[in-house]
Amino acid sequence: MQVNSDLGPIGAEVSGIDLAQPLSDASIQNIRRAWLDHGVLVFRNQTLGPKAQSAFSGRFGEMDIYPFMQPLDDDPHVIPIIKEADAVLNFGGDWHTDTSYKERPPQATILYALEVPPVGGDTLFADATRAFEDLSPAFRATLEGLTGVYTPKMVHGQGGDYRKVAATAQLGSAYGGNHEFAESEVLHPIIRTHPETGRKSIYCSRPHTHRIQGWTRAESKELIAFLTRHLTQDQYVTRLTWTKGTLAMWDNRCLFHNALNDYQGHRRHMHRVIIQGDRPA
Repeated sequence: MQVNSDLGPIGAEVSGIDLAQPLSDASIQNIRRAWLDHGVLVFRNQTLGPKAQSAFSGRFGEMDIYPFMQPLDDDPHVIPIIKEADAVLNFGGDWHTDTSYKERPPQATILYALEVPPVGGDTLFADATRAFEDLSPAFRATLEGLTGVYTPKMVHGQGGDYRKVAATAQLGSAYGGNHEFAESEVLHPIIRTHPETGRKSIYCSRPHTHRIQGWTRAESKELIAFLTRHLTQDQYVTRLTWTKGTLAMWDNRCLFHNALNDYQGHRRHMHRVIIQGDRPA
């Protein structure tokens, strides 16, 4: 296994390994060590059916169930992420960490490309750890005392973006309406500590953090917008261009990502698995 860290400010490409084959414990440990070091790992030229992707993913922890999309019939943990050529809205098209509105958000997302547009459809990744560390000590101390109210309602709730678009059949993937959970709220720190590395990262996001506890929504939006602008500066961001057969595995505890919606008139088809993590602290 070779690891090339020239991908960008964050992330690395891994070669010399076939993820469809049974991997030794030592190989999994090497992958996990590289993943913790680089935040996102990219494996090119893989050939993975849903069962193979699920088998690989399960070596890194308990696979989770995503509450708002229908999984494949072949595997309850594999979600098809499809944007049809005539769809308007894409899935994941803003800076965020995956499902941070859950009690135990995923530690990892593992995304595999089956069909990609000829141009566009890239994913941006941002290093929320280094972005936090580059803030002034006094501002860091202030942020560490704040708790966020996280919720899926701004995206999946009654007035959320996906609910409105799904109602007009413009969202390519099958939309499942978990209505009660879609309006739920949970408290997490807006700066979380990575349970394995001990480093701190910005964690609040525009799609999933409704407000800072004790603050108004308007006050909260200003702070979240500032932190989003800060962590998405060029020095923190890597751009991943997908090719068919590419698998990416990223750390949701310290990276933000944004799926670009710049391929109108073309189809994009991915399979996604999430690995359950710890409650943020």
